Amino acid sequence: MSNFKKIIFDIGAYDGADGLMLALKNPYYLIYAFEANPEQYKIINNNKNILENRIGKKIKNYKVYNFAISNIKKNVFFYISKNPTVSSLNNYRKNVFKSWPGFQEHFSIKNKIKIKTVTLEDFCKKNNIENISYLHCDSQGNDLNVLKGMGRYISKLTGGNIESAVKKNRSIYRNNHTLKQVKDYLYKNHFKITKIESIHGTMGNEVNVFFKKKSILFNNDINLNYNCRYLQRVFSSKTYFKDNIRDFFLRLYNKFLYKT
Repeated sequence: MSNFKKIIFDIGAYDGADGLMLALKNPYYLIYAFEANPEQYKIINNNKNILENRIGKKIKNYKVYNFAISNIKKNVFFYISKNPTVSSLNNYRKNVFKSWPGFQEHFSIKNKIKIKTVTLEDFCKKNNIENISYLHCDSQGNDLNVLKGMGRYISKLTGGNIESAVKKNRSIYRNNHTLKQVKDYLYKNHFKITKIESIHGTMGNEVNVFFKKKSILFNNDINLNYNCRYLQRVFSSKTYFKDNIRDFFLRLYNKFLYKT
């Protein structure tokens, strides 16, 4: 059980950038991150260590788990692609390249492994979580199942964002949810969609859907104003001079603050 009362979920953590930025920007929130790909899970932990050394302190409000989140609890196949950003619980749709021309290299499966899935409902019960301030989800064709797997805890969720295919015949994966299905599910569970934006590089085939609970004001104390470009520079050891100067003084500050 955590001492943190405010919770953020990061589903499909990939390299940890989004969750780690959320942790840095929101020190009074606990970020639970989930990554199904064991290779990426190792990368996330390595990136966290790199960042901690960089800023001179431990990031204690970030925890990452190596399993998938879905709407059922079972052992399933996970398809690891040559481009790890599109690895998924779902295999690719037949004739996918009709709507995704030029992506043959990206959508090439290099491995298929057995992993376990859990539901957020079970995870919340196990960890005594009763309030979820934000859900950041990018689980490659499985985002709606993540929401469905919250069970009764969907009523505890304040807001978030998920990815969706615009239409079934333009999706990447088999059994991919569509924007209409996402809208129907969110409205049914008393959420308001605040923004729908096309995802860069998807040729209009995918969107990010941002939503919040209708009945309550959005958590204004959550800082979602960030981008991951700084962390990408840190992880790849390609930082700018301004990054180095700022982080030098940040390390000195943290060394003084946490010297005991």
